[in-house]
Amino acid sequence: MSQTALPRRARTVVATLLVATFALLLSGCLRADVDVSINSDDRVSGRIVVAQRGAGDDFAGPQLRIQDSLRTRARVQPWTDEGFVGSELIFSDLSFADFRQLAQTSSDVPGSFDVRLVRNGSDVTLTGRADLRNIGEDAQIRISVTFPSSVNSTNGDQTSNRSVTWTPTAGQLSTFRAETSYTDPNTRSFAGWAGFVIGGSVAAAVVVGALAWFSRNRSPKPGDLVH
Repeated sequence: MSQTALPRRARTVVATLLVATFALLLSGCLRADVDVSINSDDRVSGRIVVAQRGAGDDFAGPQLRIQDSLRTRARVQPWTDEGFVGSELIFSDLSFADFRQLAQTSSDVPGSFDVRLVRNGSDVTLTGRADLRNIGEDAQIRISVTFPSSVNSTNGDQTSNRSVTWTPTAGQLSTFRAETSYTDPNTRSFAGWAGFVIGGSVAAAVVVGALAWFSRNRSPKPGDLVH
């Protein structure tokens, strides 16, 4: 027998702890809240909370983790409320690509979450998928997104003309979608710059014309009649 092998009693205790932990993760004690806000510059801010009912003073709940590349615009901190314990991820000023990367943040809770924002001209589409088949059916999950303009269509519940909320069903695979339209900030910036250049050119032409007018030669020309 290997010296590193655990005694039967120790192996039984470890297995029991693993089963208990897995049962807790699959239980209905889980709460997940996602609040996202998108501004007219295509920047994304918000928060993600994942928590479970406490199981003792040392219980820290599920922990969210972020990639090193996002640490200057996102942070994770402890979170507690009404007996729930876990972590809160707060983020701001993310690009659409950054947000998708953040949405794939890992945690101690089973299941997966993927979301993307895509711009096509003035149209912006949010699509996502939540695989919650390994999470207990009594879990509480909510995803809320606020857009900078009215929502054109969605498969979620509109809480206002610019906000949509989804409540994916735990134990199932869910998808979500929303579409809106607003000016591409890159186009808006170019239009402003072009307007400035054109305005400056017109102003310069006016100034040059005025200077030419006032500096013109007013002396009589040969052939002009002198009265």
